[in-house]
Amino acid sequence: MEHNEPIIMASVIAAGIFCQWLAWRVKIPAILPLLITGFIFGPVLHILHPQETLGALFFPIISFAVAIILFEGSLTLNWSELRTVAATVRNLLIVGTLVTWFGGALAARLILGTSWETSLLFGALIIVTGPTVIAPLLRNVRPTHQIASILKWEGIIIDPIGASIAVLVFEYIVADLTPQNTVLVFAQIVAVGAGLGLLSGFGISYGLKEFLIPDYLRDVTILAVVISVFALSNSIAPESGLLAVTVMGVYLANVHIKELREIWFFNEKLSVLLISTLFILLAANTSVEDLAVLNWRSILLLAVVILVLRPIGIQLSAIGSTLSRNERLFLSWIAPRGIVAAAISSLFAFELVKEGFTEAGVVAPLTLLVIVGTVVLQGSTAKWVAERLGVREADPQGFLILGCNQIARMLGKVLHDEGFIVRMVDTNWERVSSARMDGLQVTHGNLLSEYVESSLDLGGIGRLLAMTRNDEANALACQHLREEFGSSSVFQLMPQASFRGQSLSSSQVGRRMATEEATYTYLHGMIDRGAIIKKTSLTDTFGYAEFLERYQDKFVPLMLIQGKQVTVCTINTPISPEPGWTLISLLFDADPIENGKDTETTQAQAQAVSIAELH
Repeated sequence: MEHNEPIIMASVIAAGIFCQWLAWRVKIPAILPLLITGFIFGPVLHILHPQETLGALFFPIISFAVAIILFEGSLTLNWSELRTVAATVRNLLIVGTLVTWFGGALAARLILGTSWETSLLFGALIIVTGPTVIAPLLRNVRPTHQIASILKWEGIIIDPIGASIAVLVFEYIVADLTPQNTVLVFAQIVAVGAGLGLLSGFGISYGLKEFLIPDYLRDVTILAVVISVFALSNSIAPESGLLAVTVMGVYLANVHIKELREIWFFNEKLSVLLISTLFILLAANTSVEDLAVLNWRSILLLAVVILVLRPIGIQLSAIGSTLSRNERLFLSWIAPRGIVAAAISSLFAFELVKEGFTEAGVVAPLTLLVIVGTVVLQGSTAKWVAERLGVREADPQGFLILGCNQIARMLGKVLHDEGFIVRMVDTNWERVSSARMDGLQVTHGNLLSEYVESSLDLGGIGRLLAMTRNDEANALACQHLREEFGSSSVFQLMPQASFRGQSLSSSQVGRRMATEEATYTYLHGMIDRGAIIKKTSLTDTFGYAEFLERYQDKFVPLMLIQGKQVTVCTINTPISPEPGWTLISLLFDADPIENGKDTETTQAQAQAVSIAELH
């Protein structure tokens, strides 16, 4: 096993994905189980020796992976969301960077007694925060829009800035740069990185808009361009590659490319795999001797970074902004470090030790301590702190409903009256008008169109209900918004029997609402025969058993409300509501209308009425 590298690397990938799943399951930052796994594989059991296994390819592989991760994060940076926080982000990138750099260097010098060269390098390495830990944290905490925008922009843009400053310090140490040469090196990094980034971004956007790249080659072509631009930029100006791929991503995110969503999906999946592998490799590459240099002074240094430097940087950067006191306090607490700090610290420490600067060996374990310390402390307490400060959005219990037909309007009205946010989308003006007359918020258009998707306000929305007559449109909407809401929160009406035999698998459709019989035609047939949507408050004297006895097979369960939480009934989740809950169902509160027609005729008439309503 020790010499079977393919098995070892395959085990690393499998362990990384398992750590991601475990983090999702227990609601913790993925970096924690990933680092623990790396320590176990490496310093503890001595099974994994990444640098020995990969040899000269170790650092290039790490660098390419970081470039891809940073590019994926930059694809989410849209200028429109920066308008209200632009000044704060700008200040963080300038003032916050200087406070962290020089403050971290001074703290390392005074607390650990390291040389100024090593201290300045440490200060530069802890500048970065990073999208690899910020993005999962934001999804888990759901802070206010201003906080989320600031942390996301800072986390991505600060990475190339911190890397560039670290390069300057590194070059200063090994090459004894003069102040004039230092400025020249920095200018060269910015010019080369920004220039190649803009040029490559323009080239990709032109190729996509002019259909010069076939669909099946689109994602891998962009991946190849990212890697090539990164390598070329670094060859011209060392460590300018991160800036180049970041600029390229931001450019593509703001030129309105319709394929951007698919590009981002591909890179996001790839980034998850890379992050899962990289953290394990970097942790495993740490030796027991490296960790032995950490002591109580190192813990004190960590405390200064978290409790002193970050708050000072935030408070100075937020001067004159619209951020409230509590928002500033929350930002002062959140600055977890990620993969870029880990990768660059390992590279520079290795190079400096090889050049004879043995003291630089402390840089990598110190940076790793900051990464672990900030992720553990801030990642585990972020939600609690946000709740105490009142800067966290409530758990989104609202609904986005596709379709404004009669059943959708009736259900939307009931949910709206219960205090839940409801927003509806439909392509038919008549149905849209009817929904608006019921007091519902409606957008006229196609939910799958880029315009409607970008203009929809999803604040407070946590679920999709696809309730049109078109089963294929329902399935496509669920598939399209699965990444937005999660697979467990996209629902559609039970498809007609004719649709169930089509090629779409169960993974390509939403969760089926209500019961096996509850198709669009069936539900509207019930409404045509006098059924209504009714809220039933269950009590000790009239519980679910009594409800079943009264209505028997004359109802279809739709939802359960327990306090401020709502559960959508599905075909795979048998319901067992308790006293105190509210059951929303479509039912016959009296005997159904009987017109002497058989069931087949009644269903055909209901379908005809539904088709007429559709047009």
